[in-house]
Amino acid sequence: MTKQNINALNTNIDFIQLKLFDFSDEKIDQEKIISERLNKTPNFENTNQKLFLDENNTFKYDNPICPDCGAHKIIKKGTITKNKQNINGKTTEFKEQQYQCKKCGKKFGIKNNPLIGEHKQFLQEIMDKIPGIMEIGYQSLRKISKYFEIFLGIKISHQTIKNWSNKNHEETINNEEFEYSGYYLYDEQFLRLNGVRHYRLTLFDAVLNVPVSERIVRRRIPKNTKKFILDSTKDKPFICLTTDLFPMYRNVADEIGVNHQLCTFHLFQTIHHKLKVYCRRNKINGKERDYIYENAQELKNCFRQNSTKEAIEHFKQYLQNYRAIPVVLKDFIRKHIINHFHRYVQHLDDENIEKTSNKVENYYRQTNPEIIKKLYKTKTGILTFLDYQMKNWTEKHLKIK
Repeated sequence: MTKQNINALNTNIDFIQLKLFDFSDEKIDQEKIISERLNKTPNFENTNQKLFLDENNTFKYDNPICPDCGAHKIIKKGTITKNKQNINGKTTEFKEQQYQCKKCGKKFGIKNNPLIGEHKQFLQEIMDKIPGIMEIGYQSLRKISKYFEIFLGIKISHQTIKNWSNKNHEETINNEEFEYSGYYLYDEQFLRLNGVRHYRLTLFDAVLNVPVSERIVRRRIPKNTKKFILDSTKDKPFICLTTDLFPMYRNVADEIGVNHQLCTFHLFQTIHHKLKVYCRRNKINGKERDYIYENAQELKNCFRQNSTKEAIEHFKQYLQNYRAIPVVLKDFIRKHIINHFHRYVQHLDDENIEKTSNKVENYYRQTNPEIIKKLYKTKTGILTFLDYQMKNWTEKHLKIK
């Protein structure tokens, strides 16, 4: 990491004014001079200005241009001093050159200095540590403040950390613009903001294995779900949507007009739950119970075929002996499976279609586990945290074919 920072410095500082003792070595080491001059290893990765640093720690433009009229006839108009606490817990004094245009009289100074930053007390490299901490997982602001004090000897208030870390998210966060596959998973997660129920909506690319977008909404209604999915897939391919069995999702998918795969894992869970409750309530044991579960296994096998055609044929054969089907399964088959059988077998003819929503549920478990999903107070807070988590997940799990 240190080597990368130094290379970034050399790339963005065109030249540095040397002191006499800098010539004491046989070979002038610019990296060493910059590091020693600032008593640290600066991070210039985000700079887009041609700056140089003179022997008095004064930042100057290599070729100052008036931001108003574009003139090159510029005169110097003093400096401003900035004392910043560095990552070693010490204070370094910097100066920034001020200028005035001889043509239009405009006064201006150094803007967007990536080393100094816009913060009053601390250097930018200290603020750059916060995303790394946030990406690890949920940490309270006071804990992050304590980390800085323990490991760096720097005292930073939790309010300052909040101001640094919060991003201007209104209700949605979007991942980077990849070439999305068009095969998506959709799910929702319940959470509380300051004690009030909200929902986290997530659209997840099944092939790339990364989230596309996330949104926090107050109400779980079709209008919010449909709008989020349409907003998230705008100007993107959209081939198929995989969801769990919540009835609202079927209606939304039909309104959008997209292929819809229902989660087979949730289907099997539902069947197992119905059998378990039925046998317990009716005190069914022994051979009768075994028969019910064996029949349910035959039903599940209908969805484990090699193609949609085979699945349909297998299901027809299963229904031919309709009288032998246990009562607990007959109602579910008649009211649900027959009507939505095609939604469970879409994946058999297209390997890119996910047959379960497990990927997005795993994403939920790792980015916002149950133990912390009731701790947030504001949308800005939860979206900022989720934004860091999204970037961390994408960095680790992105799959590009």
